[in-house]
Amino acid sequence: MAGATNFSKKCIVFVTGASKGIGQTIAVESARQVNQDSVFVLLARSESGLDKTKQLILEIDKSLTVLTYKVDLSKPDLNLYNDIFKQVLKSIDSSGIEIGLIFHNAAHVGVLKDSTELSDLQVWREYYDLNLFSAVLLNNAFIKHIRPIAPQLVIVNISSLAGKVPFANSAMYGSGKAARELFFKVLALEHKNIIVLNYSPGPVQTDMFDMVCDVAQSDEVRSTFQEIRANTVLTTNQTVSKLLEVLEKGDFKSGDTVDYFDRVNA
Repeated sequence: MAGATNFSKKCIVFVTGASKGIGQTIAVESARQVNQDSVFVLLARSESGLDKTKQLILEIDKSLTVLTYKVDLSKPDLNLYNDIFKQVLKSIDSSGIEIGLIFHNAAHVGVLKDSTELSDLQVWREYYDLNLFSAVLLNNAFIKHIRPIAPQLVIVNISSLAGKVPFANSAMYGSGKAARELFFKVLALEHKNIIVLNYSPGPVQTDMFDMVCDVAQSDEVRSTFQEIRANTVLTTNQTVSKLLEVLEKGDFKSGDTVDYFDRVNA
C-alpha cells in the first residue's frame, strides 16, 4: 500500500486550476484538515478566482499561508515553474514541513467532435500543452524543489474514466487523460518513495461537465450527459471528500487509479 497521508502534519500544498470547480474545492477542503502552519500555493489563469479561493481558505484558518500565482498552464514553461518554486521557498518558513502535496487538476475538455474531424494540428498541440506537457514539467519542478524540504511527497493526478473507456466525441480529451495517467504510473514505478495517486472523480457538476452537455457534437452524448446532470451528477464537495479520504487511508498502491465509485461504499 502507498501509505497514509497525515494532514495533521505541516504540509505544503500545490493545486493547479485552483480558481474554481474541483481545484477550488480541493484547496478549501484540504484547508479544513491540514496543520495550521501549512502553506497553500494556488495556480490558475483567473486572478479573481484565485483571490476567491484564498479568501475561502483564510476564512477557515487565518494562520494558514496562502500564495497565489496567475499562470497560463496552456503555455508550458519549465523556467517559469522553477522560478515559482524558488519564489515560494524564499517567501515561506519551510522548516518543519513534513509533506509536500501537488494536485494536478488543471485541464480542458478539448474539442468535442467526431475523431475524423480533429485535423487541426495546432489545436491538438495546444490541447496537449495544457493537459499533458504542463503537468509533466510542473511535476518535475515540484519534485526538484520540494523533495529537499519535505520527507514525504504526494502527487495526485485528477484523471477521468474517459482515459480508460472510449466515449464518442472524446478522442482528444480521453487520449490526453490516458497519456497523463500513464506518465504518473511510470513515475510511481520509478520513484518508490513518492506516493502517486490517479484519481477519477466521477461525473461532477463543473463548467467542463456543462460544456459536454451543451456543445458535444453527438446528440446521444449530449442527451446522456444532460440526463446525468439532471439526476446523478456529483458535487465537487462529494468527490473531493472521497479523494481526501482515499489519501488519508492510503489503501492503494502508488500509481493506482482510484475512481470515486470504487470507494463510494467504502
